[in-house]
Amino acid sequence: MMQGDSDRIAEAVKLQLAGQLERAERIYRELLETHPRHPAANHCLGMLHVQSGRPAAGLVFLFAALESSPQIPDYWLGYLEALLLAGQLEGAHAALAIARQGGLAGEAVDNFAQRLAARSDGSPQSADPPAAVAPRIARADRRREERVVGRQEIAIQALLKQGRFAEGLELARTMTERFPEQGLGWKVLGALQWAAGNISEGLTAMQTSARLLPQDAETHANLGATLTKLERFADAEPCLRRALEIDPGFAAAHVHLGDWYQMQGRYREAEASLRSATAVQSGGGTTDNDLRHSSLLFVLSHSPTQDAQALFAEHCRVGAILEADARVSRPHHRNTREPDRRLRVGWVSGDLCNHAVAHFIEPVMAQLQHRPLLQLHAYYNNPVEDGVTRRLRGYFAHWQPVTGLSDAQLARKIMDDEIDVLIDLSGHTSLNRLRTFARKPAPIQASWIGYPGTTGLRAMDYYLADRHFLPPGRFDGQFTEKLVHLPANVPFQPYEPAPPINVLPALETGSMTFGSFNRLGKINADTIAMWSQLLRALPGSRMIVGGLPRDGREQVLIDRFVSEGVARQRLTLHGRGTMDAYLALHQQVDICLDTYPYSGGTTTIHALWMGVPTLTLAGPTPSARQGAAILGQLGLDEFVAATCADFVAKGSYWAAHAGELAEVRAGLRDRWRRSPARKPEVVADSLERAIRRMWTRWCAGLPAESFQIFESESPEMERG
Repeated sequence: MMQGDSDRIAEAVKLQLAGQLERAERIYRELLETHPRHPAANHCLGMLHVQSGRPAAGLVFLFAALESSPQIPDYWLGYLEALLLAGQLEGAHAALAIARQGGLAGEAVDNFAQRLAARSDGSPQSADPPAAVAPRIARADRRREERVVGRQEIAIQALLKQGRFAEGLELARTMTERFPEQGLGWKVLGALQWAAGNISEGLTAMQTSARLLPQDAETHANLGATLTKLERFADAEPCLRRALEIDPGFAAAHVHLGDWYQMQGRYREAEASLRSATAVQSGGGTTDNDLRHSSLLFVLSHSPTQDAQALFAEHCRVGAILEADARVSRPHHRNTREPDRRLRVGWVSGDLCNHAVAHFIEPVMAQLQHRPLLQLHAYYNNPVEDGVTRRLRGYFAHWQPVTGLSDAQLARKIMDDEIDVLIDLSGHTSLNRLRTFARKPAPIQASWIGYPGTTGLRAMDYYLADRHFLPPGRFDGQFTEKLVHLPANVPFQPYEPAPPINVLPALETGSMTFGSFNRLGKINADTIAMWSQLLRALPGSRMIVGGLPRDGREQVLIDRFVSEGVARQRLTLHGRGTMDAYLALHQQVDICLDTYPYSGGTTTIHALWMGVPTLTLAGPTPSARQGAAILGQLGLDEFVAATCADFVAKGSYWAAHAGELAEVRAGLRDRWRRSPARKPEVVADSLERAIRRMWTRWCAGLPAESFQIFESESPEMERG
């Protein structure tokens, strides 16, 4: 197989795992046009048919792969699985016998044989039962099966409540093998496979459960939510609509539909769906109930029409809901009030995996783990464990998975561990444990990194930021917490194999090329209108938009630009690619344009590392200031606009001063190297000093206060 073929297979497999089946199938078929017996392409195309619920159609490709490479066990297993799912049981028995004669063995083969036997029920019978007896036997068998299924359902639910997800996954898999026509096993298997990161298997199980449980609203909602996360929006919508058709009061379906709208930038409809979810009555204190409110706040933070004070009021309203049952039961903390002793610092997050939050905090944790006056405790609220998770474990003295713990149990665990300072890394994102923080299990509590805004909790004492993100004195009224300003809010670790910074493209083309690599959900109509004003002011300029999903929304984006007077010929669109390809695209861009009101974070950092400054509009809410904060760290305030007109004026200025812009481009990596954000030891030092100051105030019986930590000054110079 040629190296180019291997690369194309790898690309198609990634697409297939991401649920982009049409694109993957196109690549496999193109390979088979030139190499009809290509074993990997045949096998993958066959499994794609199985994944799509068409096992019979996949058999011809799976057999072709097997015929070309019978020595590969996975090809046998794929072919056998398709035969079973297609109902060709005799063929499956025959193929299994041939495979075993050829040496195929192992746990996977034994498991398949058991499933095949359960489906076939090949035990001989002397004669058919009399017609009058057969219905009674069938009814007895059904009742017996229902009792067994019921017991297994109870067992699975008990395991999940205890956080024993691996055991729950195994029991669910056993249930699907023993009772393949019972939807519950498939339903649980799908959810747990997805949570474990097994995307393809999880989706297939969910699709099976939806077929077997046509009247189960939760099943259809789960499938719709999964397809939404895979950005298969056309497939997701009917599932979500079906869930609400079955149960109009099913809050989770309203939440998932809100997410479906939000990911497409349809914020008004997203808000309406999420307000419908919050209006549904349910038992207070549930994770589902909290998710509704946090999802609503996330959507409101993206809305161009949302007033800053109204947004703060919504956060306070949600905070009051989370704290409603907790205030009366807040504990008396027994932590010893010794200002200089070693402190136990707890970190609560669901993102200690391959997630932006983990990448931001890892350099800090690598520094803090060696501090003799700190003991680090992690409370990880996510069943997913990947390579990043395993690496992060090494930075903590204690690591506790807490997904299976209730809010009260987690609060008790934190108190039993005698945590002195508890830090939230989620805010109002999906895996938060804010209701635990509402119980005040630690004497000092702070929120950091995970969410650009207040938690709304009175029990949260501090919010960590820097002066570029939240200029002192200007945003205190939008936080229930006191603001602590570090020299830099988060450190930045560049992608080591990043391409070099090239010469400013405008010097060669004679015109400006703007770019955006932000999440498509941030690129709303108001943002496009602002960008289009700049493009109209510079008729020779063009726009590159990268990182787009191939799901038909490109045309919606194009139509919005065209309606604003920007011709299609001035736009270049790129789908998602590898990190190397994504960064290389910056070599075609002179200036990136930021989104509003939810500005870019990681994308802005990547662009700056590639020598491309981002033109941003700094708004009145925290979420509208992330771009300004990053640029401010590098002394690039001349790229921060105060109004839409200022945005156009600044963009026009740089278009007329290409030489000056080229100098900025050439020096950006050096600016990064001098910035506190490029020095994790500086962030770690300032964070440790901030924690100590918080602790000293508590020991003295003083309330929380806002203060600043400076990079180069002694602690005595720090002021409130």
